[in-house]
Amino acid sequence: MQRLFDIPLFFTLLTLISGCASAVKISSVVEKDHGGDFLLKWEVSPDQEGTIDIYSSLSDSSLTDFTPITTAQIADQVLRLNPTGSGLREYFILRTAGVHSGVVANRVIDMNSIKNFRDIGGYFTTDNYQVKWGEIYRSADLSNATLYDQERIRRLNIRTVIDFRSEAAARRYPILLHPSIRKISLPLAPMDAEKLDEQINDNDFNRSDAIRYVQESYVDIIENHKEQFGELFDLLTNDSNYPILLSGSLGKDGVGIATYLILHVLGVAPATLEQDYMLSNQLIDPAKSKIEAQNLSEPLQEAVTAMLSVNRAYLNYGIEHIIQTYGSVDNYLEKELRVTSGKRNLLRKYLLYPF
Repeated sequence: MQRLFDIPLFFTLLTLISGCASAVKISSVVEKDHGGDFLLKWEVSPDQEGTIDIYSSLSDSSLTDFTPITTAQIADQVLRLNPTGSGLREYFILRTAGVHSGVVANRVIDMNSIKNFRDIGGYFTTDNYQVKWGEIYRSADLSNATLYDQERIRRLNIRTVIDFRSEAAARRYPILLHPSIRKISLPLAPMDAEKLDEQINDNDFNRSDAIRYVQESYVDIIENHKEQFGELFDLLTNDSNYPILLSGSLGKDGVGIATYLILHVLGVAPATLEQDYMLSNQLIDPAKSKIEAQNLSEPLQEAVTAMLSVNRAYLNYGIEHIIQTYGSVDNYLEKELRVTSGKRNLLRKYLLYPF
């Protein structure tokens, strides 16, 4: 079977083609369906007819690890594929008209009892590099992890879990993981069950109050937890800590801000950062929270839903605070979190594909 990209000249040609405004571009995502198969979806622009070659690998360490598995019509735009390995992760590359899609993998990792578990890899930077898959994951509370979940975390080769939950939440809901996984507590005091309980005891609390409360909590995280964020970036610049899992009570607030800052350092565009942040709304079900909201008044139920969700208004409020206070996100990172140019270069080395 022919190996992918056997011709050395291919990379030079691809660079030249990619620089042209009229270049063909392939956008692709892969999802897991309920039966465990992969659903590979793609769009080719500009629109054209023809075929698209699909390559697969159980490793993304090198392009030469990918082998051709099938060819489809561009117009099909979706293909169901059976896993060739364990079914936990698989990597794909699509190729047509002499260009390829970049490495594509399933972002969401299925778990029994852990919400919002996903990979922050796969995004492209503004200078056309791609963030590596499988290096940094993010999730909600791990304390309910079943043996099945714990085994999946182990199979992802996660070495370090960074727990952003408040100290009170961490004491009340301890995490049990494989002893080989290092657990580090960096409490950011984000939204958790205790904070929600405090607010819903106020019968006059409504959705508008909830939005303002969460916005102010983001400013609190940004301003009063610089030491924790600084330590986070110190941990990220030590390659022995990877792969890393960022975990919080809901995996949306403190984890969301941390993820934003990491991807910003790598050069991911703001629109993509917002897209990753908003994905939490698809992976958190407020009805399954530890808050018993069904007996509350309608305004309080709306307030609880607002606090258990993500909202562009939350993120934008926090980022605008950074810009107004420090001039830019980059200034905040460098002056307040000690993210020097040297650390940026290390992060790009560890977290961006070299191809």
